[in-house]
Amino acid sequence: MGRIKTRVFEIVSSAKEDDKTSLWFDMLIIFLILISVGELILVTVPGMLFRHFWLFATIEIVTAVAFTIEYLLRMWSCTVDDHYKKPIIGRIRYALTPLVLIDLISILPYYIPFLIPGANVTFLRTLRVFRFFKLGRYSRSFQLMIKVLERNRESLLGTVFIIMVVLIIAASLMYQIEFTAQPEVFSSIPEAMWWGIVTIATIGYGDMVPITPMGKALGFVISLVGIGLFALPAGILASGFSEVIKEEEEEKKKKNSEQYHNTTNEYDICPHCGREIRPEDRQK
Repeated sequence: MGRIKTRVFEIVSSAKEDDKTSLWFDMLIIFLILISVGELILVTVPGMLFRHFWLFATIEIVTAVAFTIEYLLRMWSCTVDDHYKKPIIGRIRYALTPLVLIDLISILPYYIPFLIPGANVTFLRTLRVFRFFKLGRYSRSFQLMIKVLERNRESLLGTVFIIMVVLIIAASLMYQIEFTAQPEVFSSIPEAMWWGIVTIATIGYGDMVPITPMGKALGFVISLVGIGLFALPAGILASGFSEVIKEEEEEKKKKNSEQYHNTTNEYDICPHCGREIRPEDRQK
């Protein structure tokens, strides 16, 4: 049983280059994810569900069963990993990892209506879009993004804090300036915060616009500040990406170098020319 569990864990984990079974399993899961997300999108087209009801129903049932089996296999075999080797605590820890939580969220919409009659089925169906994040297991770019976010989380949280401070200050000042001229628009600081968000993000919907000279001047300043603030996380992420990619390339070179040295150590080196003396050379 232990060998079977180990093999199942190898198959449901990200495929290695020489593991054809795991590779085909990954390809199947990727195909089902794309089909499921496509079905979720197409079913919202007026009349599409009525014309192709049985096709959409079949896709929904097949993907639900497949992803449920995948989730159960992952939960059963996860104890092979040393991080989750304890039968109960290990499985709980594994179930709380981000990608496994996404697996659970993606299959819950099928079972909640049976467990909780009267639940909002439309909203639950929309939760299936989280299946798209399951592709993170098979996407190097997604894994790089997660690694960069984890490494730079303190810097990014600091940037978010600065943006919130600027937002509160801008909304408070704009409320004081524009309340007299537009009491129905800038009726409170929370209402003015919507203007602050739109302005700092440089979106400019135009639903809340200052009309006083001081309000326009403040809006101009906040717009410029917003451009600089939103450039900060972009710079942090760009720098983080370059660092992670550089480290991976160095690790790859180091690994290749170690493999090369391990290979060349099997041969003697000629003290005169520095050439490898292979077994066939000795026979000559």
